[in-house]
Amino acid sequence: MDSAPQHRSPKDREFCLAPPNGSNPVKADERTNGPEPAPLSTTGFPATRSPVPGAAPPAAATPLWLLRIWVVIRVAFFIELGMIVVVLPWTRGWTENSLLLAYPEVRFFLQKYFVRGLISGLGFIDVGFGIWEAVRYKEPPRNPKPS
Repeated sequence: MDSAPQHRSPKDREFCLAPPNGSNPVKADERTNGPEPAPLSTTGFPATRSPVPGAAPPAAATPLWLLRIWVVIRVAFFIELGMIVVVLPWTRGWTENSLLLAYPEVRFFLQKYFVRGLISGLGFIDVGFGIWEAVRYKEPPRNPKPS
């Protein structure tokens, strides 16, 4: 036995969808799936709304020393990783790798010069990215102390 009500006319359908508080009835084709979802920020979480419409949200007060240390760590990481990736394919650690003894086809492929050059090229890109991070760093403007 079906428990859903059977509607014979559009008028009956409007009556069934009428809200109990006496406001205007909602027609079947005008229903929504609830309130509109909050817009997402770039992090994937719901964006925070500022208390005043049209005003920018307050900037997070990150200490200057933390910004500087973070830039130094990023630059050092990218440059060191890039230098390792540039040099590693041309060393004995690449050609005499004990992990690849069981896979001679992969070992043969990784010893080709164009594969080594491709991986070294990725290392150069990584070094360039580290230098770019250092060059594009700009400190936020300092607020003058109130007198």
